[in-house]
Amino acid sequence: MTRLEQLTRTTELTGKRIIVTGCGYRPVQHIFYDIVTEEPSHDPLIVDGQEMKLNIGAAAAGVLALQGATVHMVSTSEDKLKNIKQGLITSIDDTLIEYSALNLLDEAEVKTFVKNLHCDKPLYWVQSVGLGAGSYKLKDDNPYLPIEEIPLELIEKESQSVLRPTHLMMQQLLPRFRKQKETRIAIITSMSAIRGYSYGATHCAAKGAIDRYANAAMLGLYNNNIFLTTVRPGAMDTGLYDNPAVQEALKVITDEYRCDYRNNGIRLAPPTSVGEAIKCAFTMPAHIPSLNLVAKGQLPHEGS
Repeated sequence: MTRLEQLTRTTELTGKRIIVTGCGYRPVQHIFYDIVTEEPSHDPLIVDGQEMKLNIGAAAAGVLALQGATVHMVSTSEDKLKNIKQGLITSIDDTLIEYSALNLLDEAEVKTFVKNLHCDKPLYWVQSVGLGAGSYKLKDDNPYLPIEEIPLELIEKESQSVLRPTHLMMQQLLPRFRKQKETRIAIITSMSAIRGYSYGATHCAAKGAIDRYANAAMLGLYNNNIFLTTVRPGAMDTGLYDNPAVQEALKVITDEYRCDYRNNGIRLAPPTSVGEAIKCAFTMPAHIPSLNLVAKGQLPHEGS
């Protein structure tokens, strides 16, 4: 029984439509385990008989749909979106899962997407984007590199992959949001936005940039009853860390903080935990400006 299947269904978000960007998955290549339950820490999806790992966007979409929301998933791949919907509707009403394939870096596509959105429900937004969308191919899918090995174009690509689509969507959605009685937004950044480490120069810079963008937007919009929450996940079990090169880089990084991942194993949290954090932010009577979360047993430092 998956975590999504174990979650309690509610009606807390019924009547809301929530855009969730960056929905995807990767094939399972390595299994990580929860240090307490000893269960695998990824959220599974079966595609053509092969097990995949849901990413943060896809897992969050499932969690929010279980709370009664109509979720509108966004990704560049229509095939992936179809497969995610097919996997989610085993435990969720299929009428609650919508999707659109588009390139969030393309201004014309974003404008058309927003223009064509249904206006029958209040609109919320979860922005979860990054290099995982495939806009740039990293060697070994590894963003954690010593300074001398960081390609110059990686600096531009990693920053562009989060800042441009977020700003494009924000500008296009704001007229709609300002007409609503209340709007909730969650922008997914990373714990890398607030804590530095070696091998993280480009990654920390990009996540820090989108984190500061989200903070500025929060301060600029709350007087319009647009309540933005920055959600900062630590390492999540999305498939990124399955590659041995990424695992080795993570071990080097944590060695500097005397965190023994070499002997005790790498600890990751399930992407559904991010979805549950967003659900809390979207249903809480108070406005939660930011949420930090890491896996049990994962390095919990919050600053450099």
